[in-house]
Amino acid sequence: MNSELIPDLVSQNVLLEEINNARKRNSNDDLKKNAISKSFNGKKTPSRYYKKYFVFLSIIVFSILLVFFFTGDFFVPSDSNPNSPLRTQYLIQNLRGDTTDTWVSWNLTPNRVLTFTILGASIVSDEQISKIKDVVLSEETLEIDNSLLHKGLEGTSSTYYLGWQGATQQVAKNPTKLVVPQRFEYVSPSNGVADITIMLTSTTSGDDYAGYTNSVVDDVQILKSTITVYDANKLSTNQLTTIIRHEFGHAIGLAHSTANEDLMHETIFTAYPFISPCVLDAVEKLYDGNQKSKITCEI
Repeated sequence: MNSELIPDLVSQNVLLEEINNARKRNSNDDLKKNAISKSFNGKKTPSRYYKKYFVFLSIIVFSILLVFFFTGDFFVPSDSNPNSPLRTQYLIQNLRGDTTDTWVSWNLTPNRVLTFTILGASIVSDEQISKIKDVVLSEETLEIDNSLLHKGLEGTSSTYYLGWQGATQQVAKNPTKLVVPQRFEYVSPSNGVADITIMLTSTTSGDDYAGYTNSVVDDVQILKSTITVYDANKLSTNQLTTIIRHEFGHAIGLAHSTANEDLMHETIFTAYPFISPCVLDAVEKLYDGNQKSKITCEI
């Protein structure tokens, strides 16, 4: 009988040991599950958590891509050339069909010289003063490819003028009812009153204007023009000359153009702020008696 009990006891011990081992394994698994459950605050399993996180992240990424797509920023490099004709903020269009308003003109005798002076010269550099004078007196031209301004095919070009003297001399080649001002002369402020005064000031315009032109007129002609450039001491040479080139157009009688890419637009967007064939056409028609009217640019 004793010999029969021994195998049974051994078997029972083995069975008990296996049961204990199984309980230990289950206990360890429970501890691991509890630890994972606590790490997610007992609310989500890891798979559910990652799934919802992935969906949330996908929605954010998709929304950002949509914004980039519709604004166009996604396709424009941040370091793109500010003079590039692809810059949509320039709203480049064909000049044909756009208009330029005109005011009264100067009523000059043949060979009459219009004088100009510069006040506030001390707040800018001597080099900038020289460049300002060039805006009026230069006869230099440059050829600009028409495709850059969406005016024609690549390889064709138009002539632009850096200075008003060169531009108006070109206009004066065609006969007009009134004498086109084509001769300008700089005079020192100490030499008396000039016909056109360019006033450089360090003050800021209350209306956020970069430049302002005031012309004294009677019923038929301009008697005097004063150009004011605000914050002149903070402007680059290119900004300074661009503003004065624009305002000098007002000083000889032109108003604003409807063409966004033109020098005489009320907000200067163009990357080529020079005197265009459209502006020459406007000057010619103004001095041919087309006063207080709108001129359609066909160039």
